[in-house]
Amino acid sequence: MAFRRGMLDQRGFTLIEIMVVMVIIGTVVTFGVLSMMVDDDRELEDEARRLHAVLELAHENALLEARELGLILEPDGYRFTELVNDEWRGIETSAHSYLRPRTIPDHLRLEIEVDGLPGEREPGRSEDDRPGIMLLSSGEITPFRIRLSERHARGDAHYQLRGELMGRLTLRPPEED
Repeated sequence: MAFRRGMLDQRGFTLIEIMVVMVIIGTVVTFGVLSMMVDDDRELEDEARRLHAVLELAHENALLEARELGLILEPDGYRFTELVNDEWRGIETSAHSYLRPRTIPDHLRLEIEVDGLPGEREPGRSEDDRPGIMLLSSGEITPFRIRLSERHARGDAHYQLRGELMGRLTLRPPEED
């Protein structure tokens, strides 16, 4: 009897308890891996939305303050210029922080097509502050398409930002392109 009582007093984990813990650990690891995989797609979307919002703000600023603004795409980002005394000058500092130069993550790429002529003012081709895209005080915008994608994309995931002559800016997600 003493032997049996000693076995009944022993405590340990049952097979079911161990399996439940393993399922919980597996679920947590799966969510962690999935969240890391989504980050690259999320970063592409965030950059596209940021560029769209910055361009809309710059367009509104050009209208409200009667300024002629321009956008220059560079290999690692984009920057704004302003027409001052018939000369385009880069905007380094501004009362409006959204007009400051911006860099994009290394794994993303910007491509531009202006007036249906690709490559004329592609990123990195600007030796001066003359913009590829102009945001005029009249509300007009140089018609353009900017494509934001991953440099080494596994698929064809990209966002497309379009500007129309009369000032309309639209952002198209990958599915709608």
